Amino acid sequence: MCYRLYGITISSDRLLSRNVPFRKSKPDLWIRHLSKQKAFATPPDWFMHWHLPGGELWLSFAKLHEGYLLRFEKLSDFFIHKSGKEIVCMPKLGVPSNTIRHLLLDQVIPLVINLKGREALHASAVLTPYGIIGFSGPAGSGKSTIAGCFFAAGYPLISDDCLALIERGASTYGMAAYPGLRLWGDSFKWLFGNGRPNKPVAHYTDKQQVHITIKERPILAKPQVLKRLYAIAEPSEINGENDICIEPLSGRESFMALVRCAFRLDITDTNMLKRQFHFLEKVISTVSIRKLSFPRNLNLLHFVREAILEDLRNSGN
Repeated sequence: MCYRLYGITISSDRLLSRNVPFRKSKPDLWIRHLSKQKAFATPPDWFMHWHLPGGELWLSFAKLHEGYLLRFEKLSDFFIHKSGKEIVCMPKLGVPSNTIRHLLLDQVIPLVINLKGREALHASAVLTPYGIIGFSGPAGSGKSTIAGCFFAAGYPLISDDCLALIERGASTYGMAAYPGLRLWGDSFKWLFGNGRPNKPVAHYTDKQQVHITIKERPILAKPQVLKRLYAIAEPSEINGENDICIEPLSGRESFMALVRCAFRLDITDTNMLKRQFHFLEKVISTVSIRKLSFPRNLNLLHFVREAILEDLRNSGN
């Protein structure tokens, strides 16, 4: 089965998404799953570890002769070939298929995009009449909830967690991800009530994935111009109980905001880092980066959306 996601054609021996049309074309990336439980031997050295907010080990990175090993503790191993053309999934016994799909689509493939010489941001994004607008920020900052607020008002969803970028001429373009939006129960109920189907994201989280049909994405086959990225401020930076504030960032602040949300596979590869930093420098010359502060109050979500739209209408850059 072949899919067109993140601007690349992906062939997988198992279902990735029910709402992306199959494509008959030469794949840029092959994904295969081992039928029997198997894991790579523990490498002698891990060059990076990611931990959950509570300190629990989440993901470890190691270099192998032919590529990279990503180990999600108690969930799955993923081998990425150094060419960026193949992913091999090795789930742990009993891990459900929806969890493996989530890890692939939202964490592993974005890192492969970086390996293949392109860049992607950890950002939710929607399409407006002005172009794509993205929302970046740490886990729990409200990226998906704001994107969901726009989507509920009729704005097409571009991505929930990975915004793949390409450069064309003097502009930066965004590529559509799979049609999915992941929300906590309170956000889902507030935005959609009981009027939209959903399903669990993975067995280890209570988040629900909003069902989005192909008909709700008819204009997303081609890249769309990235107009603006809103870097969501920490709750401690909010000025008042009901204050919604949007302010431009300096060039240096904009660059750091992009660095913080960019996917990168290998922090020890200087050539990969140089290439990414050079690309991000170009992005801030074409895309306005804004700091967005807003109260974490679902009752005020529509005011946040209107403030963003007003910012887009009134700004010339």
